[in-house]
Amino acid sequence: MQQATFAFASMKSLIKPSRAEALILPLRNPFPAESCDLELAAGRILRQEIKADHDFPPFDRVTMDGVAVRAAEISSGRRNFRIRGMAAAGETGAVLPPEEGAAMEVMTGAIRPDGADCILPSEWYRLEEDILTLEEEASPQAGAFIHARGSDHRAGEVLLRPGICLGPVAISIAAACGCDRPMVSALPRVAVIGTGDELVLVGEKPGPGQIRRTNIAALSSALELAGYPPSETGCLRDDPESLRTALEAILSRNDVVVLTGGVSKGKRDHVPEIARQLGALPVLHGIAQRPGKPMAVCNMPDGPVIFGLPGNPVSALVCLHRYLLPALGNWSGAVPVATPRMKLSGGFVRPPGLTLFLPVVAESNGSARPLPVANSGDFAGLIGSTGFLELDETFAEGGEAPYFAWAAP
Repeated sequence: MQQATFAFASMKSLIKPSRAEALILPLRNPFPAESCDLELAAGRILRQEIKADHDFPPFDRVTMDGVAVRAAEISSGRRNFRIRGMAAAGETGAVLPPEEGAAMEVMTGAIRPDGADCILPSEWYRLEEDILTLEEEASPQAGAFIHARGSDHRAGEVLLRPGICLGPVAISIAAACGCDRPMVSALPRVAVIGTGDELVLVGEKPGPGQIRRTNIAALSSALELAGYPPSETGCLRDDPESLRTALEAILSRNDVVVLTGGVSKGKRDHVPEIARQLGALPVLHGIAQRPGKPMAVCNMPDGPVIFGLPGNPVSALVCLHRYLLPALGNWSGAVPVATPRMKLSGGFVRPPGLTLFLPVVAESNGSARPLPVANSGDFAGLIGSTGFLELDETFAEGGEAPYFAWAAP
């Protein structure tokens, strides 16, 4: 049986971005679910339903500081009341006395006193000693400033569904339902590894022919912001033997391995061949896009998915946002969200036969202004851009296109 090998695609056989995405998403089963302290669940993908364990609100709740009275007495013409007690938040058993003209002071968040059906906010009356006199312009009605029990949601109602990303609102709802350890997707172990003899530490001064490890920092920060902090980072040299040994160890302890550099067809681009030697099955190598055409993906049987991103910084960052982050969301069980679209408000140079990932600035009116870089190595040229548009061969100038933001809004 002939062993599968990587072969860098020619222009005629390059696959489209949509086809690349379709090949990547089914590569692995969803990450397992695990319970997590609610205080640590921000950014995690929920894997369970969360139901209201009581009515929302759980009692008739006072929504203004003031006094509680019977609306019928006001309707019959009464304008003066006598304070007969107080109901504070957290207290139970408050009852409005039955005699005519009785009123009770109430605080925001208190249970509506039994027998009262109207709250008068302090702006509606004058208070002298314990006698309350309604202002002329006051027009209270039954139910005023009372948040009725169960008027928002009933006990047993599903409030949160699997697949959402837990943010402040969802976490507050989970807390209100008493869910202190929700089931969420386990964080994948993601390694970000640079390759190349020319790479030096960020704190080092590059010598002739050397550059700092910018890709590792950029890709790691993008993963962190998306909720997938890298489990390890590092850099491998272009020596085949040491590269193979190190890569084998990295593959053994991670779910996803992101390699940047060494994936094209140069004589020192060893990554595709070494991945094959280690048992990786090729998924794709070469996409009809600019930047990022040399991107490769392979899959270890019963092991991690390997993303071979180009070494040029703009290419690597674009490929991560276009392919890796959507894949991680899919494997985490996130509910699919339609990619936003924006109208391009400016011209661009179309590369023949390739989809263009064009850096842009998102405008307040929903359009995007082109901010092209000089080349795929011009990462400093991305300053000011908010993301990129995906412009395929069907795009017409002035039309809308999918928009990928560098970071969540």
